[in-house]
Amino acid sequence: MKSLHPYTKFILVFVISGLSVLLDQAFSLMALALGSVFLFLAAWPSRSWLKGFFLLVSTTVWGIMVSQGLFYQDFPRTIVFCLVPPSETFPGLCFIKEGFRYGLIQSLRFVATLSVGAYLINSTSTEMLFRAVGALPLPRGLSLMAAASVRALPRLAEDLHLVRQALRLRGYRPFQRGLIYTLRTEMAVVYPLLVRAIRDSRTLADTLLTRGFDPLAPAKNYFLPPWPWMERALSLVLMGLLLAIFLGKILFWAYLQGVFYAEVLRPFYAFFRKYV
Repeated sequence: MKSLHPYTKFILVFVISGLSVLLDQAFSLMALALGSVFLFLAAWPSRSWLKGFFLLVSTTVWGIMVSQGLFYQDFPRTIVFCLVPPSETFPGLCFIKEGFRYGLIQSLRFVATLSVGAYLINSTSTEMLFRAVGALPLPRGLSLMAAASVRALPRLAEDLHLVRQALRLRGYRPFQRGLIYTLRTEMAVVYPLLVRAIRDSRTLADTLLTRGFDPLAPAKNYFLPPWPWMERALSLVLMGLLLAIFLGKILFWAYLQGVFYAEVLRPFYAFFRKYV
């Protein structure tokens, strides 16, 4: 999976991102999220990437499920237990079963898109990613901005690590001197990162000006390897699957809204209701 053509990886990112929006059932989203995580693991990420990825996924999934379980407002509402029992003047603070399910679905969308994005970054070198984005039939200015943003992410992570290491050497520990001081210090971390980003952006702009970069000029082929026909066929199948699910969702929505109904499509309606 790591040796796929960059265009195939772009198609994977696009299809998985689209499916994460179109799918609604927990089973389908779970399969999509597991497939995305498998892609990420197939890129053989480093140990630091693995630690950060699973920490972000676990905290986000748990946070979304708990928040939706506590503050779910739709009906029906099945109360699992209450932290604060309801009274005549207070509706109570209770965990709602349907809220947990809704939070799980929303968190699976996040896991799917995050995993496939991490797969793209870990499996593609910065140079190859720049070449692939630059060769797309898009405005060169937009392609350059996208490639520059991706190239800046490792530098940003390194700068953040250096800033936090400097804070630790100066004796800073979170919540050691109170919540207000911790929040003020964490917000102050943004300033050196912002200064570095502005300095790098000015350097990049000066470099482009001195080299005569024209954002309106047509894109060139930046010596990309040939796109294998098997990967092209796979990309066409994936795009066809995404288009079929999109059209099917429109047809199913028309059925739910009473706009269009056909007796012969009853198995189709049942399948989309249960699995999509």
